[in-house]
Amino acid sequence: MSAKENLGGYYADSAYTPTKRQQWEAANPERDTIIGSRLSWDRRSRDNGTREEYGYNNIAVSQSWESQRAEKGLEGDDIFKGMKVHYDNQRIMPPNYKGSARLFFMVMAIGKGGFFLSLWVMGLAIFGMLGMAVFDGEYRQSFAAIKMMAKLIFPVLLFMVFLWKGGRFLERRWPSVFYGMQKSPMWQLNRQAGLFTIYDPKHAWKPRLEAPFHEYDAFLQSSPDTQGSATYSLILYHPFQRIRQKLDAQFPPTKMPGELVAAWQFLQRYMDVSQPLPDVPGLEIHRHKDPTTAAADQQQGRNPRYWRDMDEASVKKIQEEKYRRNIRLR
Repeated sequence: MSAKENLGGYYADSAYTPTKRQQWEAANPERDTIIGSRLSWDRRSRDNGTREEYGYNNIAVSQSWESQRAEKGLEGDDIFKGMKVHYDNQRIMPPNYKGSARLFFMVMAIGKGGFFLSLWVMGLAIFGMLGMAVFDGEYRQSFAAIKMMAKLIFPVLLFMVFLWKGGRFLERRWPSVFYGMQKSPMWQLNRQAGLFTIYDPKHAWKPRLEAPFHEYDAFLQSSPDTQGSATYSLILYHPFQRIRQKLDAQFPPTKMPGELVAAWQFLQRYMDVSQPLPDVPGLEIHRHKDPTTAAADQQQGRNPRYWRDMDEASVKKIQEEKYRRNIRLR
């Protein structure tokens, strides 16, 4: 099934194909830019994705979401309104967590990191003091120093455990509080329509910008973390409307820029109606609903349960192989 045939039926005329981007770039060689590394567009969308996209758990998560959608009879925008997420053959709309949820995640991360850092510091200090005791013979002084070190670090360890495990307790006990979500989405990718929509954060469901996917430029922007190391985010930017949108909700910031290059390849493949959907675990149960994908799978004889019939160890092996290749991308 050709792209032209697809566009004439199931897909809107605005649906994305690489040819549209090539023509748009040729017509707009001079356009506004932002700070960061602008990523290139593929002439043929590559079947790739981040490490998270190849996660084995995505199979069960996707099936759970589809069961909820079917039980509630949700379609279109009502899918996000009823479930606070939409991820299938038609749209990607990630969860929009409240500020309190982001704070919980950050506090838990600090607690977990601080716990292991404190253990490492205490272990290193004890090892050093014992070594000095062996060489100097000052066992009493060394053990007194170790005791003092333990008194100083142990309260820190307890506090970090409280932040880490306390967050886990809240996550299990009151998930509705911990995972508090906004009523409206941040952004939406629509494969069927070929549009990328950025919503107004102050007015639920009011589009701030809705434009064809091929009109956006993709950028990697870096910012220092608490240790000063570069952390990267993927951003879509409309050079004429001068509006940008971070995609952190779907592709979290990372120190591995290659992973976000893979995320960008995933987005292009997802939106490209001349190509099948990305072959990732979470989208498998939706492949037969998309005309281009269904035709390609039938032609290639793809097992419709390729991921679902695979054991967890095999999926993780593929996931790690993809990750090792992705981190070398530039």
